[in-house]
Amino acid sequence: MKIAIVLNGISLDKKVFYSRFLPALSSDFPVEVFETRSENDAIHLASESTDKGFDVVLAAGGDGTVNQVVNGVLRNRENSNRFPVVGILPIGTGNDLARGLELRADVFQLMSLLRDFKPRKFDVGKVTFTTNEGNAAHQYFVNVADIGMGPEVVRKVLKSNHLFGSAVSYYQSILKTFFTYKPMMVHARLDDWEWKGKVRTLAAANSKFYGHGLCIAPGAKPDDGIFDVFICGNASVLDFVLQSGKLKNKKMLSHKMVQYRQAKIIDLRADSTCAIEADGEFLGFLPARIELLPQKLKFLI
Repeated sequence: MKIAIVLNGISLDKKVFYSRFLPALSSDFPVEVFETRSENDAIHLASESTDKGFDVVLAAGGDGTVNQVVNGVLRNRENSNRFPVVGILPIGTGNDLARGLELRADVFQLMSLLRDFKPRKFDVGKVTFTTNEGNAAHQYFVNVADIGMGPEVVRKVLKSNHLFGSAVSYYQSILKTFFTYKPMMVHARLDDWEWKGKVRTLAAANSKFYGHGLCIAPGAKPDDGIFDVFICGNASVLDFVLQSGKLKNKKMLSHKMVQYRQAKIIDLRADSTCAIEADGEFLGFLPARIELLPQKLKFLI
């Protein structure tokens, strides 16, 4: 079994990877490491690894690295059914998908998963969105795609200088967004149900967590063939801050501005410019469609 490892080149745990994880992996399996050097390297490296016939492509990093690896594996191959198994080594600053799957940065857990090798088929989300130029484009995701505050946080993170590290930059961006974001009018169609209102956040969840540990979809399963949809309408900043504590504790919210739904296809449009992101990666703008590709990839879990 040949393993390609796509390693986030700026991970704070890169030294730990080379000192602990790589020797253990190399002792049992043929392994090649491909380290990212620029923004979208993981997409290209995962695509090349797929072309080269690796059995497993392991994403060593955070949610962004996993997202890019998935997009690299699927790029120009959506109609294929021959893909490598995707693995996750969560050594990034944001590991929400790994949190939902109960995967840890643990040598023994990783080696056990590889030796037992019982991958599971996972659903994949596909977002068709609008670019800055007004063209249609698409991208895949495996955790959460959302509109509202999420994309604004991502945009602020991208603009920050990361002087005190990625985690600090992320939390600073969250605080700024809390107090500057103004909910905008959005029209949503979820399968055969329609909703219209001002949105603080609307998220299609394939797994449980996003935003560094907010459990917006306690019942979500990445292999059940449906998205769990979390809608928070025009709640006040204070309300949202208070409710986020409950989300951290994996509790469903009982609030007049919050709804939980399920859907396989979500069509979104807005009365003004509204951005969309997926797995912590900024995509583009509405109008957009989020659709589910059932059991599209195998994951090591």
